[in-house]
Amino acid sequence: MNNNSLWIKICMVAISVVLLAACATVNNEHPNVVSGEITAESKAQLATVYFIRPRAYKSKNVSNDTVRIAFKGQTLLTQDEGTYTLLYIKPSKGALKIHSKTLYADQRVPIDVWRERVYKFIAGRTYFIHVRQIDEEFRGVFYEPEPVDLQEAKRLIVPGSGHFGNTRASGAARNAPIDELTEVNMPPSSAVKDLTPAMPEDLYQQGKHLRKAR
Repeated sequence: MNNNSLWIKICMVAISVVLLAACATVNNEHPNVVSGEITAESKAQLATVYFIRPRAYKSKNVSNDTVRIAFKGQTLLTQDEGTYTLLYIKPSKGALKIHSKTLYADQRVPIDVWRERVYKFIAGRTYFIHVRQIDEEFRGVFYEPEPVDLQEAKRLIVPGSGHFGNTRASGAARNAPIDELTEVNMPPSSAVKDLTPAMPEDLYQQGKHLRKAR
């Protein structure tokens, strides 16, 4: 085996390890999540919700770490880059927040940031939520829970379009991969509210506190 072949094999193994390490962990204790074996009849009484987090095109340090997604004030799941997963959620309405860390302004210590939308999960409807990375320069990097349709969801899970590598199915999504879906019953536009402001006032206060501490 020549050096070039050996180097290629090493690179392939390294990439495989990184991809396999990526995952999404669901909080099955959340009161609005139904897990385990679910019959077709039961699924009809629940909302089918996919969370898609593609790999970012450019590295953003801590901003590329695991994000935490909360619904109605409780952690729903944590999710790495390059994964998508599926949850069955009871009919309900509440704030869906994505929590992450970023470097704010010229600070060296990462701070916690979040963005949210209010979602109404309707029985029998299928939701595709893009965990979308937004770079707001000196205000750091955030993630928003962006609603997308089936066509856009399929685009997000394949290479290209600014994303690096495949976005892999995790957990329950392995049994119902997005690329095999043909028709879904999407929710009405009224089921998702507009995005809240990117920077809550207390986040500015945290930035001021960090500046004084330097």
